[in-house]
Amino acid sequence: MSNPYFPKQIFIDKKSLHFPLTEKILERTSHIPTEIIENAQDLISDFGAKRDPLLLGKQTLLITQQRGVFVKPCPCTPGYIGCNYFIINTDLNCPLDCTYCILQNYLDNPLITVHVNTENLWHQMDLFLSRHRHHIIRIGTGELGDSLVLDHLTDRSKEMLGYFKEKKNVLFELKTKTTNIANVLESPPSETIIIAWSLNSARIAQEEERGAPSVAERLEAAHSVMKRGYRVAFHFDPIIRYPGWEEGYAEVVDQMLTKIETQKIAWISLGSLRFPPPLKEVILKRFPQSRILYEELIRGKDGKFRYFKPLRIELYRNFVKFLGKAIRDIPVYFCMESGDVWKKVLKKEPKGKEEVETYLSLPFGDSR
Repeated sequence: MSNPYFPKQIFIDKKSLHFPLTEKILERTSHIPTEIIENAQDLISDFGAKRDPLLLGKQTLLITQQRGVFVKPCPCTPGYIGCNYFIINTDLNCPLDCTYCILQNYLDNPLITVHVNTENLWHQMDLFLSRHRHHIIRIGTGELGDSLVLDHLTDRSKEMLGYFKEKKNVLFELKTKTTNIANVLESPPSETIIIAWSLNSARIAQEEERGAPSVAERLEAAHSVMKRGYRVAFHFDPIIRYPGWEEGYAEVVDQMLTKIETQKIAWISLGSLRFPPPLKEVILKRFPQSRILYEELIRGKDGKFRYFKPLRIELYRNFVKFLGKAIRDIPVYFCMESGDVWKKVLKKEPKGKEEVETYLSLPFGDSR
């Protein structure tokens, strides 16, 4: 990764001071001002009162403990078909600054936060996998923070890959927008581990994904990981309409299929721009130059703004066209779409999230 993230200041919850992960981070950030605090929640409240808490939060690292549950079901609004995915919330927030990022509104905590009580994580994971040992589980990181953007400070991926490598009923996914893959390349691959990238058109990546590597750089990282022996995946989410979007997305799909062997792509997800109403004001305030809000948007079943359904179907049908014959070999699924969208675009209508889970897991059957 050409420009690895380092915070401008580090705060450490006093009760988290002597954890091994805390000591590792401090060793790698010895040049950064550090302060021990008594109460993490007081710090979070103080940041919330600042003029631009989101920007300042991205410059600040909080080391603390996860006092709740690390593993949760990925939320999916009733009325849309989910995929029975589970998420591991080890780290919160992201130093990248994408205009559309839902974390700007979703989390009360604006700081880049690392939870260092990993023994609790593995204990919870053991119990969780034991309860679900009779069927395949799809689980991953990267929902509430990029999976790899802090990896040079935490080595989180090494631990994750080592733990999940031996799990026979788990498909584990690391999701990222970065090229911070050194630890991944040093870790032995497994057929049941997927390294995934969020992709967009080159224009959207440049204009709306501040601080993120270019699309070409992400695909080069995916190519390196594929050559190491891993399967990879891609998430085109959010797909954003703009003048010339068809050419822009056709180009990135062509680049992806040129760079990555089809049989090494575990899955591709598609999702169009959507956001809760409060995020609109955040985007207008923080990114007044952004044009993503000026397309035709309506309130969906979940109350979020999204493109009118015919426009979404047009987006997805174009993606199917861009993929061409490759779609026969790559599982493609939608994030938060209704059954009729599935049927009109992919000619199938899953009965529920369990059927989608089975659809995405079947290609791995021979490796188990």
